[in-house]
Amino acid sequence: MLYFDFAATSFPKPKAVLCACTTAMETMGNPGRGAYALSVHALKQLFETRAAAAALINAEDPMRIGFTQNATMALNEAIAQIDGEIVTTAMEHNSVLRPCYARGGVRVVPAPKGRLRAEDVINAVGKQTAAVIMTHASNVTGEIYDVEKVGAFCRDRGIYFIVDAAQTAGCVPVDVQKMKADMLAFSGHKGTFGPTGTGILYVGSRVHKVRPLLSGGTGSQSYELHQPDTFPDVLEAGTQNVHGITGLKAGIEYVLEAGVENICAHDQALAALFIREVSAIDGAVIYRRDCRRTGTVPVNFDGVSADDLCEALAERGICVRAGAHCAPLAHRSLGTSQTGVVRFSFGWTTSEADVLEGVRILKELLGTQA
Repeated sequence: MLYFDFAATSFPKPKAVLCACTTAMETMGNPGRGAYALSVHALKQLFETRAAAAALINAEDPMRIGFTQNATMALNEAIAQIDGEIVTTAMEHNSVLRPCYARGGVRVVPAPKGRLRAEDVINAVGKQTAAVIMTHASNVTGEIYDVEKVGAFCRDRGIYFIVDAAQTAGCVPVDVQKMKADMLAFSGHKGTFGPTGTGILYVGSRVHKVRPLLSGGTGSQSYELHQPDTFPDVLEAGTQNVHGITGLKAGIEYVLEAGVENICAHDQALAALFIREVSAIDGAVIYRRDCRRTGTVPVNFDGVSADDLCEALAERGICVRAGAHCAPLAHRSLGTSQTGVVRFSFGWTTSEADVLEGVRILKELLGTQA
């Protein structure tokens, strides 16, 4: 099997992640709900995971790291903090678009042919704008955007800046201080190699009063009938997924040991190799070919259905994703709303030999269909 779907989730998971999850289920109780060893051990693991996540994104305070079920939940929680207009972009995932449209008061920056510039986002900010929310990298094209420039502008204007780092945390350097990010969300199961059902929401110190998305038990201040307003309890209600979160800690430590810069260079080199090889195929269309990107490359081939090609590749043991990738406005921008694209996305456990073998099989299939 050749796994080229890292934009969806990382695979295979490191052995350390598997062991951490198993050990957690064998040794941990309910975190923060007791003074006995099993509960205290679980609570310690939560704190250590917060510290690891804070180190990954250069957050100033681990206690301002909240655990969520995924990046979608984290983004919903961040968006729930905003009163007033939100500026976002056409290259966003539905995890941003749907909660923004549900609340209303959203302005979307267009991205003609998939091109999105920081200047276009900045120019869309008006007098009523309360926040800008944008992705660090597109899950469709893999393009990495200049969020630092947008963040600096938002900080100068005194408006919130929210970053969706689902495609970059763990595989592209992420620094909330340099980005001037007031809130940042990412999933645990992608670039940080954690289990599914894990996510992170960072809330910076400029966000003073947080409205909790969920209310419930925290193991603290239990006589209060309102959710505590202290961190991290204000971000977390109910029993946390301590087994998955412990696995996430192992995944983040795996990434930190490998070095995010090394992972980024590796992924980008594989994407460049793939683009170079696929460019030699007649009828190949590579979207946003020359952009600065993650390990993600979207392609189509003249006269070939993206869905059919994806299925044919799957039959040959190649895992890719075709379709809309939960990003409808991005496809509208690229002109691929009707066709979708075939998305190849490479990661730290992908080798050059894997990419070359994948291209060889791709060429065989396209030759058979020609």
